[in-house]
Amino acid sequence: MPSDPVHDDLPRVLAPYVRVGVQDATLFLGFGSIRQPVREQKLWEPLLHLADHFRTPHTREEALAHLRATCTADTASAEAAMLLLEHGNCLIPASVYDPADRYSRHALFYELSGTGSEQVQRRLGRVRVTLLGCGGIGSLIAATLATSGIGELVLVDGDHVELSNLTRQFLFTEADIGLPKAEVLARELRRRNSSCRARPMVLDIADTSALELLPGCDLLVVSADSPGLTETVNRHCVTTRTAWLNACYVNDIAVWGPLVIPGTTACWDCRTLTARPPEDDPELATLITRVNGRYQAPSNGPVNMLASSLAALDALRHLGGFGTPASLNRRVGVWSHELALDQQETERDPACPTCTETAPAVGGAR
Repeated sequence: MPSDPVHDDLPRVLAPYVRVGVQDATLFLGFGSIRQPVREQKLWEPLLHLADHFRTPHTREEALAHLRATCTADTASAEAAMLLLEHGNCLIPASVYDPADRYSRHALFYELSGTGSEQVQRRLGRVRVTLLGCGGIGSLIAATLATSGIGELVLVDGDHVELSNLTRQFLFTEADIGLPKAEVLARELRRRNSSCRARPMVLDIADTSALELLPGCDLLVVSADSPGLTETVNRHCVTTRTAWLNACYVNDIAVWGPLVIPGTTACWDCRTLTARPPEDDPELATLITRVNGRYQAPSNGPVNMLASSLAALDALRHLGGFGTPASLNRRVGVWSHELALDQQETERDPACPTCTETAPAVGGAR
């Protein structure tokens, strides 16, 4: 969301992510989510003069004074051009971008989203995220969070690296076959960001008692695919008031969400989100269970990457406090074979037996 105009006296610069160009009699100020089409040609000259002037730090008044001295634009046009820059997150504090800083490019992304990057990075450095599942999706989410500066990652998985994992679990190598996934992943994350505390737990999560062995966290991300796990995690997280996010795939559909924030959003049980055997017809339920018993998911690297990247972005949005998570109160799927978007809305059910009495969550970025 674009930030409000800035009328203070702090020096600002044109954000490095701002480009301009003309197409079809329209000047475009910025591209992507900040793009602003400017069709009034009388604004082009003052706008470009201002953009050029802000390549080095200046205050608002300094920039307007420069414009009066170098451009023939009237006062109204000059002010309108300045507002275009201020409304579109085009101007950022001069101190924000340091190319030598590890997180400098992420800092620009946070500024692009309209949130102060220093504040976001501090939040991320204070949080703990637990990942249930260190496979094709979980390992990639872990790598994204670790290299983004998350303070601590708890990596939970009872499986060991197998040869068939290597088509999509890119942090593992042939030399790792037979080793616990959680331990190998922790090793690889430390190699990529030594300041992230990666804590492996070689553990199968089968029921609530196993979940109770986990330390508290600010967000729990589930990419493991054990039957009934999402329902078990949901009940545990509602009880402990812990935010959680599911990420998976359904054949060739990359799926993530909903982001459940107990006391604020719907929980997993507020609406039936997956197809299940009918409860009122035992014979059909038995047949369905028998047919599904031979199911083996066709896991594919690009689909895994799509689900993991979009889930990781929502996790960062939630924990860092910038933008709005796309999976807030919805489960989202990208159909990779036709690039269609599918969404299941998950409005809170006031009669939900799982979350009706839940107080607002106390977790989140500290």
